[in-house]
Amino acid sequence: MYTAIPYALITARLTLGPLILFGAARDWDGGTLVTLLTCGVLSDIFDGMIARRLGAATPALRQADSAADVVFWLFVLAAAQLNTSAIYPRHTILLTVLLISELACQALSLARFRRLPATHSYAAKAWGLMLFVGFALLLSDVSAAPYVALMLFTGVGVNLEILAILALAPTRPVDVPSLITLIRANGVRRA
Repeated sequence: MYTAIPYALITARLTLGPLILFGAARDWDGGTLVTLLTCGVLSDIFDGMIARRLGAATPALRQADSAADVVFWLFVLAAAQLNTSAIYPRHTILLTVLLISELACQALSLARFRRLPATHSYAAKAWGLMLFVGFALLLSDVSAAPYVALMLFTGVGVNLEILAILALAPTRPVDVPSLITLIRANGVRRA
C-alpha cells in the first residue's frame, strides 16, 4: 500500500517519456514539451522522497526508479533529436561514448549482482538536473550546443564513477553517495 504512490510516480515517468517523443514528432510547442519534461523530473525527485517518508524505500523500488530514469531520458533524447539538430551530428562521438558507458553500467551490474544498478550517487543526481536544463533548452528550440557538449561529457564522467562503484562494491550498491564514500565505508584500497 505504501509503495503505491512512489510506483505511480515511476509509472508516470515511464508514460511521460513516450508522450514527450510523441509531442516532438507532432510538432507540439516547446512550452508543452518542457512542461511534460518538468513533470517527469518532478516525479523522479518526489518518488524517492515520498518512499523514504512512507518507509517504503526498498532496493526493488530504487531499481525500478533507476530503470525508469534510463527509459525516460532515452525517450527525451529521441524527442530532442526530432526537435533540433543540436545533438546529431554535432555530438555523435560524445553521445556514442555516453551511451556505451551507460550500457557498460547496466551490463556490469547485471553480471556482478544480477540486477540493474541503483547507485543513486550525488553526481548522478546532479547530472539529472543538468539533463533537465539541457533538454529543456533543446525542446524549447534554444541554441544549447555548448551546454549539450558539457552535459554529455559530464554524463560520461558520472558513468565512470558508477562503473567504479559497481566494480569495487562488495555487495550490490544501492544509494551509494559517491565512490569515495564506498571506499571509506569498505576499506577498499587502490592498487
